[in-house]
Amino acid sequence: MEHNIKKLEIVTDMAYLKKLISLFDEKNINGYTIIKDVTGKGKRGNKDGHGISAGFKNCYIFLFCEEEEAKIIAEIVKPYLTTFGGMCAVSDAHWVLH
Repeated sequence: MEHNIKKLEIVTDMAYLKKLISLFDEKNINGYTIIKDVTGKGKRGNKDGHGISAGFKNCYIFLFCEEEEAKIIAEIVKPYLTTFGGMCAVSDAHWVLH
């Protein structure tokens, strides 16, 4: 049996991760996974982790949740991304219930 849910994927600078997590904490958002030191290339160039500070590193955050919580998270993330940069994608997913 399956249950429809949403998957949120966020990529942002490691330097600002604590700020995003504090925003999640304020709204009691949990159940996320963080992968640190991810690399890639976006509008602001390469993020390969070869810098002196966390500003040259990205992190990847993903979580699965109900649609209503996904809307709340998207509203939290929008102004954060405007200020600090990064990206957020929301997609459909299914829980595989066992």
